[in-house]
Amino acid sequence: MDSKRGPVLSFNSSFSWSLCNCNSGLRVMFRRVAHGHEGPCINCNAGDQPVRNGSEELQLKQGEGLHDDAKGHQPPPMPDADGIPLSRRQQKKQILRDVRMQRKGQKKVQKQANALEGALQILHSALTDLSQEGDLAIASSTNSHTNDTDTSGLLGSSLCRTFNVKCRYRDLHVAHGPATLEGLNILEKVFVRPPKYSAKFLPQEYSLLHKIWSLLGGDCQNAGVLDIGAGNANCAVLAATMLGLTVVCVERESPREELRAEAQLPLPLREKVIRMESDVADVDAGALKRIASMHGLQRIVLVAKHPCGIGVDRSIACAERICASGEQPMESSAILVGVVLATCCANKLSQDDLRVSRVEEFCEFYRDMLPSPGASQTATLMAAFQRSVDIMSRCSAWRNTSASDGNAIHDTQLEWAELFEDALQALRLQRLEQLLGAAAQVRFAPSECTLQDRCLLAGASPLPRSLWAGGNECTDKAFLRQLQVASEMLCKSSGPLDCRPRGLKSAKYDFDYTDGVLSD
Repeated sequence: MDSKRGPVLSFNSSFSWSLCNCNSGLRVMFRRVAHGHEGPCINCNAGDQPVRNGSEELQLKQGEGLHDDAKGHQPPPMPDADGIPLSRRQQKKQILRDVRMQRKGQKKVQKQANALEGALQILHSALTDLSQEGDLAIASSTNSHTNDTDTSGLLGSSLCRTFNVKCRYRDLHVAHGPATLEGLNILEKVFVRPPKYSAKFLPQEYSLLHKIWSLLGGDCQNAGVLDIGAGNANCAVLAATMLGLTVVCVERESPREELRAEAQLPLPLREKVIRMESDVADVDAGALKRIASMHGLQRIVLVAKHPCGIGVDRSIACAERICASGEQPMESSAILVGVVLATCCANKLSQDDLRVSRVEEFCEFYRDMLPSPGASQTATLMAAFQRSVDIMSRCSAWRNTSASDGNAIHDTQLEWAELFEDALQALRLQRLEQLLGAAAQVRFAPSECTLQDRCLLAGASPLPRSLWAGGNECTDKAFLRQLQVASEMLCKSSGPLDCRPRGLKSAKYDFDYTDGVLSD
């Protein structure tokens, strides 16, 4: 690129244009190129060298039209998107529009580069206080394309040590469930739902269903599920019909009656799905134990599919309360045998849907994982902890933004966003391991179904190897056989469950049931 001019963008074989920032102001130069030579700007120092023979230069100034050269040559007309030639005035407008778009794109890229540099500086300061290394290096904007900003560098290594990151996102095992295609073909016969909706959610439900089965050791007798944030209860209904589990659906506010999947169950199965309206932070372990006693439940798996932000940590706290209540003598005390948490939206720790920061609450959950210095240093450590969590939470949104149209997210930003979430998940994994004995993290669903494909698993050590099942290879024939038998029984007795959302429409999932007519 010329130091005086921007990049030359060619729109046909004979003409090109570029930006020139000379003393005479912004000019768009429109010049004819002959024999590979081009004319320089006649208004700046680039014009010190003579114009080569055969080159002719035209200028576009604001308020001026395209001028013919001295020989009266006319540039060939530029075509529009439909191939229709543009007038000279339209050509001028198009060129100026392209200039503006180019500069806009450059500003977006620079803005993201500045955001990355600023975030790493804040993180550097916070980690220095937390790790007391005081020797961390951050690349400046002048060498942002070197390995100094790579997450494998000094700052990234320090972050991994401070938060005890054992496994990076890109190294996580893909665990979509055994014989995925075969399993999905079986479950497709159970539901009647909009095709696009089912294509997105059924692979996630299948994977979670198998993880519940694995944590229960394939024995679903006298077992149940605590489904946090159950929503329309589609996943709960699958657990009830396919595995015969009793499911307690915890939801702050249940959906309308006609949108609840359990309403479509045959009468004998409806008692398998129980609603509990409560925030997960307020779930009463005693009340849950009473429900378990009424239904003869002896083992429980806690499941939460995509609780946003602090919802993951509140779910872990709920699991702790259940375990604590299980230690108290009761006539029929159900025990928590496993946890399945498909996490979501780490960026909502810094600001949730109510525009409230949950960073302080998050850090309180993990206070005991901080070093134990003197009392005078506790406040400093906690402040540094909160600063690091806040900046990592905010910047983890880069990964979601990178999939949007017109984004300017750098590859380096994406790599850092994944590491930031790795650090936050590491705290959760440590807490789950302390609670149940073992914890792991996998990618539980295809990325085309959800970008939020992390799943935390916890249970007694060692965890069942079947939790890592994935691909089209059948590694759990008993599970597939259970699905096949249950699916056939349901379809023969009552037919598929019609879970199409009555009264709603969606352009994203291509359905409209607002008129109440559910045609095939």
